[in-house]
Amino acid sequence: MQNKAKITPGKVYIKRLQDWSSDQKISEGVLSAWQYMEPTIDFIDKNSFTAIKLTFGEEGSDGYIKPAWLAAFIKHLKQKTENLFITETNTLYREKRSNAAGHLHVAASHGYSIDKLGIPVIIADGLAGRDGQNISIRGDHFENVKIARGICESDGVIFLSHVTGHMQAGFAGTLKNIGMGCASRQGKLLQHSGTLPEITVEKCIGCGACMIVCPANAIGIKKKKAMLVKERCIGCGECTVACRTGAIEIKYDENVVKFQEKMVEYALGVKKALNSKAVYLNFLEHVTKNCDCMSKSETPIAPDIGIICGTDPVAVDKASMDLIGI
Repeated sequence: MQNKAKITPGKVYIKRLQDWSSDQKISEGVLSAWQYMEPTIDFIDKNSFTAIKLTFGEEGSDGYIKPAWLAAFIKHLKQKTENLFITETNTLYREKRSNAAGHLHVAASHGYSIDKLGIPVIIADGLAGRDGQNISIRGDHFENVKIARGICESDGVIFLSHVTGHMQAGFAGTLKNIGMGCASRQGKLLQHSGTLPEITVEKCIGCGACMIVCPANAIGIKKKKAMLVKERCIGCGECTVACRTGAIEIKYDENVVKFQEKMVEYALGVKKALNSKAVYLNFLEHVTKNCDCMSKSETPIAPDIGIICGTDPVAVDKASMDLIGI
């Protein structure tokens, strides 16, 4: 960032949860973590539009925050405001969650619907992900960022983030949930631009899995080998996950660092749009190598710990990384 300010590390609260097999105990733990933070929260009243921002998980994935865990938390918040809702934004890649219609079907299949939770589910950037608002910032990469309108129009947001690894961000927690998770589809594209994969043709078996998942039609098959059209590639990295032979990789060079910087600048834009009216809860459970956008179940790479919460997103993510041992 251009303006260097002295940063005082924020305080975080850790709610350790030993038993993740009981939805009721987890639900009580989430409420306990929230109630510890609640005296510091000033953006919730009877008429406030209060968003709970999380990820529903991709179809076929089981690594997401389960709605049953939020039962007591939501019941408690409904007593504070009449305008509580769950929100998320559309994805950049080609899956059902790339538009609001398909997204809501996936959400409902995972238990996120008004009939199950008693509160509505709203896709913050609209039907096709184009409903965004420009927020001016002073960053090294952006002078303005494109944030989902539903986020900008909220009176405050409670970010619930399931901690995982990530193919480009490295660590996916609060900052990714804010920076990437609150961007419109155009904003997501601008963050990913410049981070291109490389194909090792000797490892490629020509299965076409990468071509199927590419949202930009940037991969073709020629002589039974995958070929990348760099002019079309948007750098989303979906092909690297789809490839089963390790033929497609993103090199962790300066372009990946720039991606991470762009994502954090978007997080700054969200913070500005909300006037810092936000609180952050990280769920350290079923921590996997890849994020919840994968359409498959993955084996955890770290023990289940509990919930980290605070009003400083950097501190919440740093504490989470320290506890996992990154």
